[in-house]
Amino acid sequence: MGRRGIRTTCSGLEWNEMLGLLHQLKKDGRYKMYLFICCGSFFGLRANELLRLTWQNVSGTDFYVAETKTGKTRKITINASVKEALEFIKARLMLRKKYQPGGYLFANKWGAPLSLSYINKELHKIVKQYNINTSNPSSHLCRKTFGRRVWSQDNHSERSLIYLSEIFGHSSVAITRRYLGITQQQIADVYMKL
Repeated sequence: MGRRGIRTTCSGLEWNEMLGLLHQLKKDGRYKMYLFICCGSFFGLRANELLRLTWQNVSGTDFYVAETKTGKTRKITINASVKEALEFIKARLMLRKKYQPGGYLFANKWGAPLSLSYINKELHKIVKQYNINTSNPSSHLCRKTFGRRVWSQDNHSERSLIYLSEIFGHSSVAITRRYLGITQQQIADVYMKL
């Protein structure tokens, strides 16, 4: 989210740094942001799509989400790490008698979805508190973390950028490269490592 008249970009986290942050957030009892960063980094959805998810949506092994920007429907598979996080949060909510199957995953105290401004403020606090090395933290942080992970898992291949372009709904691979902050030098380094 850019400031008026200033173009800002958010960088993602390194995967191990994200996993360490999840551990620390869970340990410190910051459960909303723990679940948000977990789901965001493993699903690769936009923040406003995450904020609309309900417990009912994520009750199976996969779910469908209508992308807000493109209108396309996307199937998301829930892996074991996310399933574990969901079950942990669900159990905590059930103990406090606050679990509602049709309720939002990321609900405020009135049951409505959290706002993007709340998420952005919390991400700024977390980055500062836990000394996380990222520029301009915003609600895109998790989506970019997901994208960078997919790209690195596939050895920085062009194929992974094609997949990500499709997943993100970008019209070209060049847009995906720019979105992830992949520089020409990083691409040259991939060739040099062959």
